[in-house]
Amino acid sequence: MGLKEANLPHAGTTLLGFSSEKVQPLGFIVLPVSFGDDNGYAMSMVNFAVIKDKSGYNAILGRTTLNSFGMVISTPHLCAKFPTSSGVVTIREDTRQATRCFQIVAQLVVDQMDPREIQPVTPQEGVISVALGGEDFQNYKRFILSE
Repeated sequence: MGLKEANLPHAGTTLLGFSSEKVQPLGFIVLPVSFGDDNGYAMSMVNFAVIKDKSGYNAILGRTTLNSFGMVISTPHLCAKFPTSSGVVTIREDTRQATRCFQIVAQLVVDQMDPREIQPVTPQEGVISVALGGEDFQNYKRFILSE
């Protein structure tokens, strides 16, 4: 967007990241956000905190913004609905793009892991066999008991 940090209004706010880390915003910006489909649209000015971080997302909308549109989110269906004067608007997610965002975020997590902190897998004693599905001996699974 070509924003300069010096042009962003600052506030003495610290955000809490997804993994409970503290994030200091570079500043804040108000941008127009609109959603719509053939049944109508809605637009609102939204206040965004600008942070410097690696992420698979360009923007994250919070509950306050979603509630201002009257949105109902269905995560399993990857869609959102909200009312307008023209009818109910349905926004559908692109499953390929959602999968790509998830892959980017997962890779960022792996990239940030310190290999020295990864605990090696330690074999445990006491391996037993447990039958699953009644008397069918072809469904045996091996489980490792831990102390």
